[in-house]
Parts: sequence; structure tokens; C-alpha cells
Amino acid sequence: MQTLNNSWSNYLNNYEWTHTATVRLHYKISELSADRITTKLVKYKPINYLFYCVENDRHDINHIHILLNSTPTVGRDSIAKGLGKYSKSVSYFDTVKSNTAISWYCSKQLNQNIPYDLKFKEQYYLK
Repeated sequence: MQTLNNSWSNYLNNYEWTHTATVRLHYKISELSADRITTKLVKYKPINYLFYCVENDRHDINHIHILLNSTPTVGRDSIAKGLGKYSKSVSYFDTVKSNTAISWYCSKQLNQNIPYDLKFKEQYYLK
């Protein structure tokens, strides 16, 4: 039997991820807050779709891992702008080198009852 995180890892591996980011804010990110800021991000022009999960840290704070499918020109500053946050809030940003590895990494704690979602731009705009 596959665990939730293994199932999601395999599922996410079917998508073409171009970039990954980690967002750290100066406060604990609630499920509602994570949903709001990632919805804002997926509506941002260079982003096509994204997956996010909120991961807990040791000291009663957390961060968001984000997988992105976006235009090649997207960067740390444009992700921060899409989130409506300062660029320092995007503590990590890089291009994806291995779809399999990043899909596993971003889903590794899904068994721990943490907020996560897969969002597509089309969910928010009528064609």
C-alpha cells in the first residue's frame, strides 16, 4: 500500500515543473493564508500551475514549498511580486533539475496532516 506522500510524489512527477521556491514569512502561515497567497501567485501572468505544501519547522513556525510551471524568465523577484511579498520572503528559488527528486522532496511530509494543493490558472479564469 502506498502512503499519501508516495502517491502524491508519483502523481506530481507526471507534471512538467520548471522552478521550485521556498517561502518563509515572519509569522506562522495558516492554511487559509497559504491558500490565499498561492492563489494570488497562480493568477500571476508567468505562472501556469503550481503545487504547494506548508511544512513545519522546529520552532513553531513553518514555510511553504512551491513547485511551479512557469515561463523561463521567471525569477525570485517576480515570484515575490506574484505572492505580494518582499523578495526576502522567497528564501530559496531555483530551476528544477530532476522532476522525480523535486516531486518527492515537496511531498515528503504530506502524511503529517499539512495543507497542500495543486492549482491551475484555468481554475480562476473563464475561457
